[in-house]
Amino acid sequence: MESATSKCCKTKIGPRQIAGGANGSMSFLSTLLLILIPKCPLCLTAYMSAVVMFFDIENEQLIPMLMHAKPVMGAIILLMILLNRRGKRTVISLGIAAVAMTFLLLKTYYATYVLPDWLLYTIFIFAIWYNGNFQYFYRFIRSGRQKDFA
Repeated sequence: MESATSKCCKTKIGPRQIAGGANGSMSFLSTLLLILIPKCPLCLTAYMSAVVMFFDIENEQLIPMLMHAKPVMGAIILLMILLNRRGKRTVISLGIAAVAMTFLLLKTYYATYVLPDWLLYTIFIFAIWYNGNFQYFYRFIRSGRQKDFA
């Protein structure tokens, strides 16, 4: 460690303090937000489509147009995942989203209620997250556990 000297009498004051980054809970929060927030426009579009699916509009005049809105949003999600190629992650993510899309189509056009709506939409969001940021989050959690055991 290097000591700082004063200019008046050239005595040593103490160890020089080096400014560091954020620490504590703020560092954890900012790291978590960087991991969870989408960074590319394709992921952002897919997230927006999934969030719009959560809104159920109970207006009977709009039913003919809105009947196809959720399957269209599901198709947009599948397209955005496909365009955002990430190797093996994309294949797994497409599989997860395709299962959710199948249940959504069954619910919309055949009135088959196998899964609740909120679960279908959450599966879509997980598929998007898995393709985009899940591995970063998984590595972050694993690195924290490895430090706890060391």
